[in-house]
Amino acid sequence: VANVGSVNYRFTDNHPELDPGGQYPDSNPYGVLVLPDHSYVIDAGANTLSEVFPSGKVKILAYFENNITSDSTPTCVAQGPDGALYVGTLSLVDSLVFGPSAKVYRVVPEDFPAGGIIIGQEFEWTTGLWPINGCAFGPDGTFYVSQLITASDFSGGDVVKIPFDDPTNHISLTDETLPFGAGVAVSADGTVYAVGGTVAPDGFVARLTAH
Repeated sequence: VANVGSVNYRFTDNHPELDPGGQYPDSNPYGVLVLPDHSYVIDAGANTLSEVFPSGKVKILAYFENNITSDSTPTCVAQGPDGALYVGTLSLVDSLVFGPSAKVYRVVPEDFPAGGIIIGQEFEWTTGLWPINGCAFGPDGTFYVSQLITASDFSGGDVVKIPFDDPTNHISLTDETLPFGAGVAVSADGTVYAVGGTVAPDGFVARLTAH
């Protein structure tokens, strides 16, 4: 459909002032959200949100600002019940150094100025999470994030439930027992499914009790 990586790679090469420290040029298209009238791509290498048009044109809408020690590394995007986009970040290095530092940003692309925007603190919806590797909304509007790890020694991993009207409330669904949490999805009946594991053949899909 479109070579998103090539466009984002050039973007980072053309904006050295955004380089988190010897990492650019770079691109790693990582998450995708396809809606009836828009298609979005999150790039964990370029740290961007892009829109892909049916013609194949790629438009960079936003850049997610760097953390204290490294880049934000956005990994997933989901549409909330309010129509806004919710973007989770890995924030791996900061989490290893300072403790859980991953964030979820709330963004409305239609409100962005021409030429794109830098996403910073004013867009934060919730913070203080371990590295986010996947996200999804349930049918009742509850938000779920998968956490790659839940400790600085790379142990743990989890799926966290976040009520839409109380985003500071982070509810563990696996008691930090989902190793290397990756993708997460929610069925129409509210059942949560998550990917765990590291290397073949140890990967698996877990079905979690909705509660």
